[in-house]
Amino acid sequence: MNGLALLFKFMTRLPFPGGNKFDSKALGNSMKWFPIVGLIIGVINFIVAGLLETVIPSPVLMGILLVTLDVIITGGLHLDGLADTFDGIFSYRSKQKMLEIMKDSRVGTNGVLVLVLYFIFKIAFLVEASELFGVSQGVIMLIVPVLSRISGVINCAFEPYARPTGMGKTFVENTDKLGAGIAYGTVAAILYGVSEYFGLPYLNLFLVLNILSISGFLFGKLMTKKIGGITGDTLGALLELSSVLSLVLIYIFL
Repeated sequence: MNGLALLFKFMTRLPFPGGNKFDSKALGNSMKWFPIVGLIIGVINFIVAGLLETVIPSPVLMGILLVTLDVIITGGLHLDGLADTFDGIFSYRSKQKMLEIMKDSRVGTNGVLVLVLYFIFKIAFLVEASELFGVSQGVIMLIVPVLSRISGVINCAFEPYARPTGMGKTFVENTDKLGAGIAYGTVAAILYGVSEYFGLPYLNLFLVLNILSISGFLFGKLMTKKIGGITGDTLGALLELSSVLSLVLIYIFL
């Protein structure tokens, strides 16, 4: 319980009981429950969307507000990793130089570009998927935070950490293949419950889960080839890329 509380406090800005005593091993071991964090975020998105639907008829404005809410809940933690990763990887320098660029707090051209494209694609596919299939944006944004968190757990279970030290190292050292399996099973169970309650095609959502899992695994292999492993920045980047990819896949398969 202490590890889950620490995970909530580390990965979000949400108040959560417990977790007052920091324990790096407990925090690392809790990575397998990362989809639960996504579920809580998704439930908040769903509730807020339900409240706003009565006063905001514009689907585009609703999409902007829900994507903004997602950023507020996480404090932009993962977006920072997305920008840093693209600045480093697309610098086309040596491995060590890429890691140095990623650690730099300044945002470069590639980082700004990927953030702009991120928001455009995320809002566009959220609005279009909702309009095309008649599913509320609240339901979609209930699912997406859960789906987008499976890839990070897989990366921690299968890839080494690229730096000698770093906050992300505790997740890599304490997440194994069993933990990845637990996370995968948790996401599959949540998707089944959501699909049953809202009348969505479970097999389609299960297909999305598997595509995300495979693409996340391949992303980890790419990072290991590029910089010798994964970092906290690449995990953040993977989460945000997975959230956009999940919307694209929902648009295609739902």
